[in-house]
Amino acid sequence: MKTNILSFIIILFMTGTVLTSCGETSKQDAKAVKQDTKELSKDLRQGAADTSKEIKTKVSSEWQKFKAESETTIENSEKEIKVLREKIAKASKSEKEKWTKQLDNLEQKNNELKEKLGKRAKAFTDGVISFNEASIANEQKFEREFLHDMSELGTALKDLFKNNVN
Repeated sequence: MKTNILSFIIILFMTGTVLTSCGETSKQDAKAVKQDTKELSKDLRQGAADTSKEIKTKVSSEWQKFKAESETTIENSEKEIKVLREKIAKASKSEKEKWTKQLDNLEQKNNELKEKLGKRAKAFTDGVISFNEASIANEQKFEREFLHDMSELGTALKDLFKNNVN
């Protein structure tokens, strides 16, 4: 009987030890997982911030280049419009009226493009534009549309007198 009681006590002691050590290991594992999660979350936030900075730098530098090129193109269009006005002034009265009206329309389009570019530049300086992956796509879309409109205007200015040849 003594051996049974002694065996029973030893088994209880070993079981208690095993259960206690398993509980501590689980607690330690839970603490480690929690710490790893915090570090991962911190790393993700830092990575997102770094990505945002990279996108902002990329979009801003491309915008400055695009803006400078577009302003130059708009100025060239304004100069071309002045030259065409001088040519129109030498034309006959009926042609002068027709060409003046067409040139006024083209000048208005040029001014609209200039205003559109100015609004976009203001949005950049005021910080209205958010810098994320979508902003890259939005900028590319804006630039594509703007360049298309500028191209059409340039073609129309060059073809002003060609369309009216008798």
